[in-house]
Amino acid sequence: MTSSAAQTGGDEEEASGGDATGSTGKGSRYDREDETSTGRRKRQGVEKQSAYSSRARRKPIQAQTCIIIHPGSKNLRIGRASDVNSHTILHAIARPRRPKGPLHRDPVLIPTVVLSKENKLQVDETYQSMRGTLQSCLRSDGTPRPATSTQQVALANKQCTPVQGSVSKLQFVTKSDVEDYIIGDQVLYAHSDDQFNVHFPFRHGDLNIHSGVGGSLSSILADLETIWGHCITNLLGIPKTELKHYRAVLVIPDIYNRLFLKELVGLLLIQLGFGGCFLVQDHVAATFGAGLGAACVVDLGDQKTSVSCVEDALSQRATRIRLDYGGSDVTQAFYYLLQRAGFPYKECQPQHPLDGALLTRIKEGYCHLNLDFCGLRDVNFVVERPGVSTLRYHIKIGDELLLAPLGLFNTEVFALTGQDKRGQGQANASGDPEDPHDANYLRETSRRAHKEALENQSTSTASMDPIDNSTNAGGQGEEDLVVDSLAADAAPDDQPQQQLLYSLDQAILHSVERCSSDEMKRRMYSCILLVGGGAKFEGLSTWLHNRLLLQIPFQFRPEQTEIIVGPKEMDPSMVAWKGAAIMSCLESAQELWIRPTEWKKIGVRLLRERAPFYW
Repeated sequence: MTSSAAQTGGDEEEASGGDATGSTGKGSRYDREDETSTGRRKRQGVEKQSAYSSRARRKPIQAQTCIIIHPGSKNLRIGRASDVNSHTILHAIARPRRPKGPLHRDPVLIPTVVLSKENKLQVDETYQSMRGTLQSCLRSDGTPRPATSTQQVALANKQCTPVQGSVSKLQFVTKSDVEDYIIGDQVLYAHSDDQFNVHFPFRHGDLNIHSGVGGSLSSILADLETIWGHCITNLLGIPKTELKHYRAVLVIPDIYNRLFLKELVGLLLIQLGFGGCFLVQDHVAATFGAGLGAACVVDLGDQKTSVSCVEDALSQRATRIRLDYGGSDVTQAFYYLLQRAGFPYKECQPQHPLDGALLTRIKEGYCHLNLDFCGLRDVNFVVERPGVSTLRYHIKIGDELLLAPLGLFNTEVFALTGQDKRGQGQANASGDPEDPHDANYLRETSRRAHKEALENQSTSTASMDPIDNSTNAGGQGEEDLVVDSLAADAAPDDQPQQQLLYSLDQAILHSVERCSSDEMKRRMYSCILLVGGGAKFEGLSTWLHNRLLLQIPFQFRPEQTEIIVGPKEMDPSMVAWKGAAIMSCLESAQELWIRPTEWKKIGVRLLRERAPFYW
């Protein structure tokens, strides 16, 4: 069924409450009836009904009835399109472990690994090289920048003693306090003695499929239904029974899995019961939020960094790169540096949820890339555990505040959290039994068409020159005739970056290099948009700008390279959510909505017709 037919059928059913197929049958019968007054009145009624459904489809969407859902590996952002900012909570759920059942706890921070002597030596040498680079840098006024050493910071913190405060009023959450689950930030306070199973549905920008308890696709979808439903009911104040009057926009990663998207659409329309939904890629939504027509979008998330070039609301497939490092890796690198600088909070355990959250707050509050900040800086933080006296620390930190975020440009240090962080692109399309025109069908038809074209060419050549043709035919086997044009287009263009670990600037250069034209490359180099929670480091845009200027090929160098962080004074982590909210209210987006009745009848084939990206 084509897009227009599917959409008309779904809309007529919603408008009339009848069956779209039955309406089509009546129309065919009217064509065979005589032109009597009764027949004309019936036909006019059908036309009026069709016009009504068309007007209903074109009716402007009310922003307060659109719910924007932007799920991340760490945080969930959800809210109405009319809201200034979204609600942001920890995207996690904790369930009490069954008696004698297996225990599974996804960590808040990406855990570190035990380094070999060679890897540890490489990490230390990289940090030493980075310290030398900082020492050779100049401040904005042209004066040399004095650097700090690890020994200097450790000596300053040697005499630091915490100040004890009153007993914390926070409380752990126990099994007796919950019936079935804990949602969001309360997961941090799940009592370890009660052995809760802690699940983060997303990891590294994709569904967290694993072999442990709760790691199956159905379990993850059940967790998502619970988390999103809880937020809609308790944060937005919308009963689940009323969701049929609301529509949802789901922000998805730029590199996506088709099977997962199909399941997520079913979750929104069938399980949660929304009256309509559509999907939008996060990089495309970011350009809408920033008000840009074209940009190279760099999304610095908690566990992944993704880059792609977006033009005219389309993310160019060949330019997409995802790297499995992000803000969580920077936090672990920061703690590694603090330990070597005499960090006085010796009891800190990054794998503990509260300590992981504490280290993240210190990183976000103090780490930067501003070369004008020199010497030792005062850093204050409070360690607060439920039922225990608070401890207030006043410490000194030097260049560790710069070295941690500089890991984005020296990715060798991220060996602390594992070696396998190589880049990946959009995977080739896989077959779907519900879609008769899936990737497998297209590949097979392209093979036959190509083979027939070659055979026709061979036949015409034979009639013109039979001697030469016999020679060519003998040297050209069946394997040469069967050419998979789709695979040839996708495999070499979309997957070459699998073997390399790129730094932030290298990822941008590689992404732009894969643009289809020289003019597009110049446009992308002229506008780079940084979004995501990891883009909040002060001075990051300046540092990135200086690195790129040294590496952009001369023939593609624009008159000016602009790196945008926090457009319109917006939080970088909110840009994609805000862009999706803007998209949901556009008149041109009305053709994108997928309704439950259409989804039940047509299924995944609708995504090929309605999705605002190449399916």
